[in-house]
Amino acid sequence: MSTAPLEPSAESPQGLPSNISFQQEFIQAKSSWQKFNFINLLNVIIIIGITTLVCSLATWWLHLKPEACCLIFLGSTVLFGAILPPPATFLLALFSLISWNFFFVGEPYSLSIDTADELILHLLFILFAIVMNQLTAGLRQRERESRQSEHKAHLLRACQTALASDNTKDFLDLITQACGGTAQLVLDTDYAPTTTSRTLVSPLVCSTESYGFLKIDFTETIKPTAFGTSLFEEISRLAATHLERQRLLTTKEKAQKAAVSERLGRALLDNVTHEIKTPVAIMLASIHRLRAHSENQHTEDITNISDAAKRLVRITEELTLVSSVKTQMLRARTEYCNAAELAEEIIGQSVPNKIRERLKVIIDSPAACVRTDPQFFGIILTNFLSNAARHSPPESPIHLLIKEQNGKVMFAVTDQGKGVLEVDLPHIFERFYRGENPGSLGLGLSICREIAGVLNAELTVHNRPPLGAEFAVHLTAVPPYLEKDDPSP
Repeated sequence: MSTAPLEPSAESPQGLPSNISFQQEFIQAKSSWQKFNFINLLNVIIIIGITTLVCSLATWWLHLKPEACCLIFLGSTVLFGAILPPPATFLLALFSLISWNFFFVGEPYSLSIDTADELILHLLFILFAIVMNQLTAGLRQRERESRQSEHKAHLLRACQTALASDNTKDFLDLITQACGGTAQLVLDTDYAPTTTSRTLVSPLVCSTESYGFLKIDFTETIKPTAFGTSLFEEISRLAATHLERQRLLTTKEKAQKAAVSERLGRALLDNVTHEIKTPVAIMLASIHRLRAHSENQHTEDITNISDAAKRLVRITEELTLVSSVKTQMLRARTEYCNAAELAEEIIGQSVPNKIRERLKVIIDSPAACVRTDPQFFGIILTNFLSNAARHSPPESPIHLLIKEQNGKVMFAVTDQGKGVLEVDLPHIFERFYRGENPGSLGLGLSICREIAGVLNAELTVHNRPPLGAEFAVHLTAVPPYLEKDDPSP
């Protein structure tokens, strides 16, 4: 599957705000304890030191009881715990409890729990510390997810804008800026991606179509987070959707052009047919009068003019038939026919004497029957016989083989001419295709193809070395009929 590639634009890329970056969240999943560092520990120590100093001064000046100091330490833990990361919050609570016990409970400068009241205070302090740690972690997680969602939406909108302008460079720059690494768009379905510890690859798939891969190469070993993987897949789906839209637009444009071309061709055929009929009729009438009053020395010229006029008549009839079949104004009226009798009737009524004299009919299946329109089928068979006579030596025989096999009845016309060039075989039934026959309009065989479509018949052509070609029409075989003129229902 191939599709039109996205082209870089000369416009300046639309970047993301400087605060939008997923590199840490995208590349690796660090736990809260891994993010804890010396600065956070120093902050905890400073907060505890200030709180202890405040409690000492308050105890000295205001003679506060240990229970009041406990509340000061707890308030400090609650206040600063909302600012510090979760591990620091837990350590702040733990060190606050130790500091309060060491300086203000029981014997100073010792760690002890002497009464039930002190035990209850310690337990409540630990309980509050744990609850505060969980609440702080939850709030921070929701804040982080909200920030990620907002930035993710902004990134996807920017990517969509770049794709809408068919700007690959901006699209890849946005991914690189937000996620790190080097982004690549591989529009090759035969590409075999290899995922390593430094590479992320996502297929570009939309519906059932595959368009290639989106790839990011990192300079260091990475461990993508769930958020990073989800973001990468959404960007890939966005790119695949855009490529699918491009493909559909291209298909639609081709279909519209084909429809316009078909309408123009049909109008041309109608106009040419209409314009030729009157001049040809005048020519034939004039030729008839000239032949009656001309001298013998002009007989050959009059015969040539008459043959040319008859050829124009035949061309006009072919054009009319093509137009009628295309507009479905002419419909097939099928009936049951014995294949041999059908061929005999067509040869007797429609084939010129010069061709009949050279024709040899070989009936391999006398009882073979078909259901078809004799008039339409006669046009196909007559065209095949005329082509065989025109493209073979004048005295050479022409064979018509009638044979039933594999549920089909074959009418095969063979000659002893030069055959059909191999380059012409795939196009021989196309309209206006003449190959090495510049004297023809290329309508006869194209008419045969149109009629074969109406009759549900199959046309084949191939060369028969050393001499000649075989044109054949295949019709579905039916059981023998009871009456010759059994009309179709």
